[in-house]
Amino acid sequence: MTALVDPGPPLTAAERERFSRQTMLPGMGEEGQRRLRAARVLVVGAGGLGAPCLMGLAAAGVGTLGIVDDDTVEISNLQRQLLHGAADIGRRKIDSARDRLRALDPGLVVEAHGFRLTPENAPELLARYDLVVDGSDNFATRYLVDDAAAEAGIPVVWGSVLRDEGQVTVFSAEGGVRYRDLYPDAPASAPDCGTAGVFGPLCAIVGSQMAAEGIKLVTGRGRSLLGRLVVIDALGAGWREVALRPEARRAGVGIVTAAQLRSELAGEDPPVIVDVRGADEEGGIPTSVRWDLAAIEAGEDAPPAVADADDIVLHCAIGVRSRRAAEILAARDGWRERGIRSLAGGLAAWQARDGAAASACEVPHS
Repeated sequence: MTALVDPGPPLTAAERERFSRQTMLPGMGEEGQRRLRAARVLVVGAGGLGAPCLMGLAAAGVGTLGIVDDDTVEISNLQRQLLHGAADIGRRKIDSARDRLRALDPGLVVEAHGFRLTPENAPELLARYDLVVDGSDNFATRYLVDDAAAEAGIPVVWGSVLRDEGQVTVFSAEGGVRYRDLYPDAPASAPDCGTAGVFGPLCAIVGSQMAAEGIKLVTGRGRSLLGRLVVIDALGAGWREVALRPEARRAGVGIVTAAQLRSELAGEDPPVIVDVRGADEEGGIPTSVRWDLAAIEAGEDAPPAVADADDIVLHCAIGVRSRRAAEILAARDGWRERGIRSLAGGLAAWQARDGAAASACEVPHS
């Protein structure tokens, strides 16, 4: 496996002593430690998975850790979010995390981003890092990380937990396997930890394995989980592996952000907006034409306003169904020559501009 990061400056005497038990490992050495010291890793979420992952990365010697989280510490977090303590209740998680991580390693650079990841800020933010670790708890953010990481050309370490089961893998657009290959569609509804519960020690197990995957990618040591999904059964003490393959139907389609779309709609030659949601789903972008995903999948004729359009933007609730619809059309005769794009973040991103509540489907593992 090729190392993701070039070695940084030589280790100091204090660093040689601090990481001595790690540098003696076969395939690591001082060069591997220098790669870790030079690495910039972004972790999305400082909660159940992000907390142990951040601790593992910091203790291993990663030089710069970015943290994205807009939440505060609650008492119910303390059962599994090991970075935070009782004294931190009410504090921003990024502040609590930064203090704990710097206590672990005073030489660590922590870049705290106390905001929610959006289609507008994600591409620029992820482009500043070598690797992103996704510990988020909703579909909208996970698909957004998938798209932004692909655009930035960086891999994604991903994990999830629910009740007594966890999952860990690595995604990479360059490597050919992405989050959309695991979850092509967001379920209409799914349980989350707030309603189904989660076994606290499982978060530490999965979060630590996520840290291990990040370290392996940075140093080039071992074999990553790219193309393989590990499923962990905490109660049965079992690990099993599932092969991941690229979705065969994926076609290259464009992505447009809400801000870009607003600008285009105000121009002289605006695109045709297509709403691929179901007829029972209210709201939508003004001037949009309804052509739901089921009709597109069935090969039904396009509405007259869409049939002859050369510039089309599809949208849904959070950008998942519209991406799939765009991929289907882009692979179809008579459509592949047209400009077909999907609105990143969907209606949630569009409404966020006006301060509207941006609801997202809950993930099956959070």
